[in-house]
Amino acid sequence: MLLSGALIVRDESSVLADCLASIRDIVDEIVVVDTGSVDDSVEIARHYDARVIHHPWRGDFAEARNVALDAAHGDWILYIDADERLSGGDRASVEQMLTGASEVAFRLLLTPDLVSTPYLEYRLWRHDPRIRFHGQIHEKVTPSIAAVAEADGRPISDCELLLTHVGYEGDQVHKHLRNLPLLRAQLPREPDNLFIHHHLARVLRGLGRDEEAAQVLADAVEVARERPFDPLGVLVFTDLVRLRRERGEDADAGALLAEARGTYPDNKLLWWIEAAVRMSDARYLDALVLLDRLLAVDLAALPAEGPAYDARIFGEFTHDARGVCLFRLGRYAEAADAYAEALRCDPGNLAFRSKWTVAEARARKASASSPDRGLEEPQPS
Repeated sequence: MLLSGALIVRDESSVLADCLASIRDIVDEIVVVDTGSVDDSVEIARHYDARVIHHPWRGDFAEARNVALDAAHGDWILYIDADERLSGGDRASVEQMLTGASEVAFRLLLTPDLVSTPYLEYRLWRHDPRIRFHGQIHEKVTPSIAAVAEADGRPISDCELLLTHVGYEGDQVHKHLRNLPLLRAQLPREPDNLFIHHHLARVLRGLGRDEEAAQVLADAVEVARERPFDPLGVLVFTDLVRLRRERGEDADAGALLAEARGTYPDNKLLWWIEAAVRMSDARYLDALVLLDRLLAVDLAALPAEGPAYDARIFGEFTHDARGVCLFRLGRYAEAADAYAEALRCDPGNLAFRSKWTVAEARARKASASSPDRGLEEPQPS
């Protein structure tokens, strides 16, 4: 048996079928560990010929995930969550990649939600009892993969398979309430894990507890300052900058943003936030410099950088912001072109269409009153 698909579920009937449909023709078996579903998740899993293991939930994601690994029979493990879908390959291509491979693991592309760019994630590895998850929440398998790679002298490679995560759609309160005690328990065990700080703050904000979230982020920034080499530090900096700006604490937000830009100069989200600050200060020419830089980003190179970005800052959001800057500068024809580009990215956006209409009208009026009024502005398609 070449490849086992492994996952844990609990009340995932709304998403599970699409997940299993995406892998059933690629893997040799599907192992589903059910941790107490009361919906029809088990029936759905069996419909897709999955082997279902009933295992009580003990408040520990790593423990449940390792049950699935222990039950798998394949030479390789594909780890997937119920709210993810696999694409980017077929059985033949996966077989060709894995058969005779020297790697201990492959990193897949993962898009964390429907509007983000992908990043690389460890989801495909050799079925080896030394490779197991650790951690009550935000459980990690990468340390054991790295240890086996070093011990056995095997490489880790990247592949073109893509996982798309859909689990952040809709109301997240139930997940926030489930995750809050786990995150609070895990943080003292991993006080330097900036992603746990980041997730805890997001959960608190999702539950309307902004004051607590602000304190968590402030503490996390202190940790990040001691770990400038950790790319996850940008997450806590950007979240705290945004929170302080929302609360009108512009001076504090500005100082934090300047510090973050100095520490993480290549982070594109910081470019976007600073462009927004420049626009709010009516520094439209300065904002255009950063907005043009965002539009010039090579999206294919982003996964190697690590973080996921909202893909719209490389498309409609930035075209719209350019339109605003150009309109305020009186460059109406260029503004109309920018809004037209935003509309190409999001054709149904009525705000973009309204802005384009106004900018077009201003451009025509300016052209008619100029000495060169016989020259017509290029029209957006």
